[in-house]
Amino acid sequence: MAAVTANLDDSIFDGFRAGRTSMDFWLPRILALAAGGIGPLPLVLDLKWGLPMSTIGPILWLASILLTIASVALARRAGDKRFVWLVIVALLAGYMATATYDSSRVAGMSAGVVAMDEALDFGRRLTGQVAPGGHGSMHADEHGTGPMPEQAAPPAPSPAGAHGSAPSHGEDQAGAGRAPEHEPVSSISQGATVALGYAWHYWSGIMFSLSFLVLFGARGWKWAIPYLVLVVYPGMVFAMGSHTIANFIWEAVGHTGFGLTLGIVSSALLSRG
Repeated sequence: MAAVTANLDDSIFDGFRAGRTSMDFWLPRILALAAGGIGPLPLVLDLKWGLPMSTIGPILWLASILLTIASVALARRAGDKRFVWLVIVALLAGYMATATYDSSRVAGMSAGVVAMDEALDFGRRLTGQVAPGGHGSMHADEHGTGPMPEQAAPPAPSPAGAHGSAPSHGEDQAGAGRAPEHEPVSSISQGATVALGYAWHYWSGIMFSLSFLVLFGARGWKWAIPYLVLVVYPGMVFAMGSHTIANFIWEAVGHTGFGLTLGIVSSALLSRG
């Protein structure tokens, strides 16, 4: 019990309650909280304000990583080993919690309840394969080569040539290998796109976990569930747009699993710190 209480003192919430004023306490936590806020921001800016994730995503992703590293470096210099352990726990618990959520998400896709593969969509946005804004990749085919949402397919070419004559056999063969003009050109394979999307997806999950632990510490496993279901998930609904009722319920269950895993794993590990 004493170990858990000690870790409660590491959170921002309890820092305010205890009247902590030391910069050695506050600066690492402010930097870590900023990292947690920046992590998922590129998707929101892409979907709601049309800022391409392919442009701002790598910059903010790197900034999130650097802020996390800086927070740990400052805490180590100040001898704050408990905060360093809290960040490590956030990395571990966040990874496990995201994996729990993904098991529900993949099951929902297999059952036809979840219409979109988030990881593939994230990867396509990060590589510029879909236009920013609403779920552009939902309108692409499974290989990501469908038309952009705002683009219409060009009219089918006339079988007659420019002078009214049918194209020769040689001309027909020469044009057969050309990609349709409306398809976005990408040199990145679908496997690499999905891998990149998963990397960003898991980092965002870790940053949600880091934000929770920096704000509230080891407050018991139950507190992470309302944080994910009542705070994080509504934010995702706001960013990603409309959901069907079935999709909304399924995703809420998935985020409950995320919160449950985060709460149990972080409480168990922080009590040992």
